[in-house]
Amino acid sequence: MDEDEMARAVAQGLHQYREERRAEERRLYIRQGLFAIGALLVFCLIVLGSFGKLG
Repeated sequence: MDEDEMARAVAQGLHQYREERRAEERRLYIRQGLFAIGALLVFCLIVLGSFGKLG
């Protein structure tokens, strides 16, 4: 393996690492967004329940 092949392998590995990091960040943002939506729904249900609007 000469230097050019080694450099290409390192660059490809770095590229794959960055892609995996971006995908992981996207999954984290999606998870946080779903959690925030769920928390908002629970909060709204609690507020409506405290005013007796749920039944």
